[in-house]
Amino acid sequence: MTNTGASQSEIAPVAGEQDRSGSGHSAVRKLLYCEAVSAFGGGLWFSMWAVYLTSVKGIPAASMGLAMGLGGGAGLLAAVPVGALADRRGARQVLVAVSVARGSLVLLFLTTSGFWGLLVAAALFTAAETSGRGVKVTLVYVLMPDHQRLTVLAQARVVQHITYAAGAGAAAWVLSTDTAGPYYAALAVVALSAFLSATVLIGLPPTPPVPADRRSPGTRAVRDLPFLSLMSTTALLSLCWPLLSSGLPLWLQYQTAAPVWLAPVTVVVSSLFIALYQVRVTRQGESLRGAVRSTRKAGIALGVCCLLFAAAAWPAHALLSSLIVLAGLAAHIYGELHYVASRWGLSLRLMRRDAEGEYQGLAASTEGAVATVGPAMITTLVTGALVGGWAVLAVVFMAATAPTAALCRRALRTSRGRASTG
Repeated sequence: MTNTGASQSEIAPVAGEQDRSGSGHSAVRKLLYCEAVSAFGGGLWFSMWAVYLTSVKGIPAASMGLAMGLGGGAGLLAAVPVGALADRRGARQVLVAVSVARGSLVLLFLTTSGFWGLLVAAALFTAAETSGRGVKVTLVYVLMPDHQRLTVLAQARVVQHITYAAGAGAAAWVLSTDTAGPYYAALAVVALSAFLSATVLIGLPPTPPVPADRRSPGTRAVRDLPFLSLMSTTALLSLCWPLLSSGLPLWLQYQTAAPVWLAPVTVVVSSLFIALYQVRVTRQGESLRGAVRSTRKAGIALGVCCLLFAAAAWPAHALLSSLIVLAGLAAHIYGELHYVASRWGLSLRLMRRDAEGEYQGLAASTEGAVATVGPAMITTLVTGALVGGWAVLAVVFMAATAPTAALCRRALRTSRGRASTG
C-alpha cells in the first residue's frame, strides 16, 4: 500500500537517496547536532517569551496575546512558499537561509515595545520557525535512503526533547531573576543557537534543486485536496501538546484533589518516554498501512486520555485522583508517540515527488495552525465546559482519525490518475 502510483520519473531515486554508509552516518550526526542546537534555543525562548514581553517590555498581557496570536497566524502562510523555494533552490541551502533568518528575526523582540511592532515581529519569526520545520523534513527525505528516513526523524525528535528541556531549564533561571539583563542575554543565546544550527547545516552536502522541467508551479500541494484534507484532520491530534501544557495544569489546580505540581511532572515523564520509545514506535509508520493504523491508535488513546483526566475530578482523595491522572498520562504518551509516527508516515508517503518541500510546508502549516489556536481552545473548553469540555476533546480526537483511511485511498487514486495523464 506504499506505492502512490506516481510515474517512473517521480519514483526514481533522487540524488542523495543512495546508500552511503560513511557519509550517511556523518550526515545523520550533523542533522542531530543541528536539531540539538536549535531545540535548545527553542526551549529557552518559548519558556520565557510571555514573561519577557509583559514584564520586561511592558506590553499588556491582552495586547501581547492578541499580537502574538495574529502575527503567528499570519506567519504560517509562509510555509508553503518557502517549501516550494526549497524545491527550486535545494532543501539544505534554503534551510541554512531560514536558520539565519530565524536567528536574526528573534532579535526583533529586543526592540519591539508596542502592539504593531510585536505583531510584525511575531509574523516574521513564526514564518521562519514554521517554514524551517517543513524544510527540515524535506532535507531528511532528500538526504536519507527510504528505509532510514523515519528513523532519523524519530532520532531528531528524541534529541529535540532532551535539549529543549535543557533550554527550558535555562529559562527557569532567567525567570528567577528580576532584572532585564538576563532576558536580553537569553535572546542573544537564542539567536546564536540558530546561527550555529546554520553553520552545522553548511557542513551537509548541497541538495540539488528539482529540474525545471519537473518543477511544480508552487500551488500543487494546496490544490491536492486529499492531501490537504488528510493533513488538516490529522493535525487536530497535535492538540495533545497544549492539552498537557495548558489544560491539565488548570484542571489540576481548580477541579481535582490532585496536587498541581503533578502537571510539570507529567511533562517530564512524557519527555522521558518519548526519548525511550519514539524511534521504536515510529517504525510502525514506515508503510502507509502502518501509518493509518498508528493514526487510529493515536486518536483512540488521546480520547481515552481526555476521559481519564475528566474522571480525575470525581475522587475527593488526592492519591486516587493522582493515580487517575497518571493513567490518563499513559494514554497520552501512547497517543502522542503514534501521532508523530503516523504524521511522518502519511506526509512522506503521500506527497508528490518533485514537490517535497511544498508538501512538507503544507504539513507544517496545518500543524502550526492548530498550535496557534490550541492553547486558547483547550483552556476555554477545560475551564468553561469542565467535564463536558474534556468529552468534546475526546470526540475531536477520535473523529479526526475517522476519515484517514478513506482520504489515503482518495490520495492514492488522485496520484495514479495524474500519473496516467502525465
